[in-house]
Amino acid sequence: MKTYLAAFGAALFLVACAAPTENEDVTRLEEQRDSLKSEVTRLGSEIMAIDDRIAELSDDVNLPQVTAMVIGINDFDHYFTVQGNIETDLNAQVFPESQGVITAIYVKEGQTVSKGQRLMALDTELIRKNIAEVETQYEFAVDVYERQERLWEQNIGSEIQYLEAKTNKTRLENTLATLQKQVNMGTVNAPFAGIVDGITPKVGEMASPVMPVARIISLNNMYVTADVSENYLSKVELGMPADVVVPGVDTVATTINRVGRFINPENRTFEITLDLDEDGTFRPNMFASLRINDLHLDSVVVIPNAMVQQDSKGDEFVYVLNPNGSSHKVEKRIISSGTSYGNVTYIPSGLKEGELIVDKGARRVVDGDVVELASSKTMANK
Repeated sequence: MKTYLAAFGAALFLVACAAPTENEDVTRLEEQRDSLKSEVTRLGSEIMAIDDRIAELSDDVNLPQVTAMVIGINDFDHYFTVQGNIETDLNAQVFPESQGVITAIYVKEGQTVSKGQRLMALDTELIRKNIAEVETQYEFAVDVYERQERLWEQNIGSEIQYLEAKTNKTRLENTLATLQKQVNMGTVNAPFAGIVDGITPKVGEMASPVMPVARIISLNNMYVTADVSENYLSKVELGMPADVVVPGVDTVATTINRVGRFINPENRTFEITLDLDEDGTFRPNMFASLRINDLHLDSVVVIPNAMVQQDSKGDEFVYVLNPNGSSHKVEKRIISSGTSYGNVTYIPSGLKEGELIVDKGARRVVDGDVVELASSKTMANK
C-alpha cells in the first residue's frame, strides 16, 4: 500500500508541474498524459524494488505464519451406503386349525414359549362325545371281528361275513383316528420357540381358521436385505464387510452372505442379504443403513480433503514445506489424488511419509514463499 501511495503522490507532483495552458491542443495533452503514466509505472517499479531490498537487509523480517501437517502412513477404507430392512423368517401369525369357541388361553403377551407349547384351547366337547360313541361301536366291532376270525380259521361261516367284520373294525378305527385329530386341532400350539408378541381373541370368543389368534416372533437368525444399484454389481462380493446402522439404536458389523443374481427391471437393483447376530436390540421390519466397505488399502498416504487444491490448469496440488534455515520455503507440489471418503483423500503419488504440507494458511501463500512454521501435527498413523 505504501508503494502505491508513493507512486500516486509522485504522479500528482508531475501533473502539477506540467499543468497545461488553455492554448494547448488535445494532442499535446494526450502526449503529456501518456508520459505521466509511464513515469508513474517506472516510479512504482523502483519503489517496489527498494522495498524488497529493505526487506532482505532488515534484521526484523515478519514472515507469514502457517501451520503444517506431517504426512503419515494409514489404512484407507471407502464405503457406500444403501437402505435395508431387518427381517426374520421366524415371525408368524398363528391360525387355529379348526373352528370353535376359545375355552382357555395358556400364555400371556411377551411370554417366551417353546416349540409345540400350548397357546390356547377351543371347545371340543361335541367331538369328544362323538369319540365316546364311536369307541363303543368299535369295541363291539372288534368282538365281532375276533369271533368271525376264529370261525374262519375253523372253516366255519362265509368269507363275506369275515371280510365285513374286518372292514367294519377298520372303518371305526379310521373314524376314531379322525375324531382324535379333530380334538388335537382344538389346541393351538407354538410353531417354533419364540416370544408371544400378541394375542388377538379373548376367552369365549369364536376362533376360525381364517383369522389369526396370536403372533410368535423369534429374534434369533435375523438378517438384513437391501436393494443395491446395478452400478455396484462388479464391486459387491460374498464376504464383503459391512456395518448395519440403525440411528439411535445400534451399529453391528457383519458381512454379505448372499448376492442376488436377478436384476429388478423396475428399479435396476439386485438384492443382497447380510446375517445379523445381535442381542435383541433390533426388531423385524426396522429400516437400517448399510455401510458397505467396497475398498480397503493398507499403508497408503491419506490427507484431509481441504488440503488438496486445484490450479487454473486443472492440476491438483498441495503446498509442501522445505527447510530453509530457521524458516521454510513453500513448494507447489503437483499430486495425483485417488478415492475420497469422509474428509480424507487417498494420494497414490506425489507425496511421501514424513513430508510437511501446509494446513492453515495455504490460501495465503504461493510457490517460492518463505514462511514461518507456527505449529505442526501428524496425520495419525495406523
